[in-house]
Amino acid sequence: MSNDHDSKRPSHIAYQVREGDDNKSYFNRIGAVWQHKDGEGFNMQLDSVPVDGKVTVRSVQDRIQEAKDNARDAQEGERRNDKRSASREDRRDRDSALRYER
Repeated sequence: MSNDHDSKRPSHIAYQVREGDDNKSYFNRIGAVWQHKDGEGFNMQLDSVPVDGKVTVRSVQDRIQEAKDNARDAQEGERRNDKRSASREDRRDRDSALRYER
């Protein structure tokens, strides 16, 4: 096998996917995949092999987009929590203030 693919970025990443206790999937990078120039096949270089033998291959762009989406969702969640806590604090201050009647 030639080392032509070493100079280029991989088109896909190989992962071992582990299911966590919290029903989340954890992707552990175990290798990389390069597409052949003619588009008819791939070369895969694995740094480790999962005990169960299952390897998940995802395109680099898929994982980049997922990371961006997850970061955006996390930021929106933080903003919503900040707005909720701020509005509750404002209301609490307003509701506990002394009231004057005419």
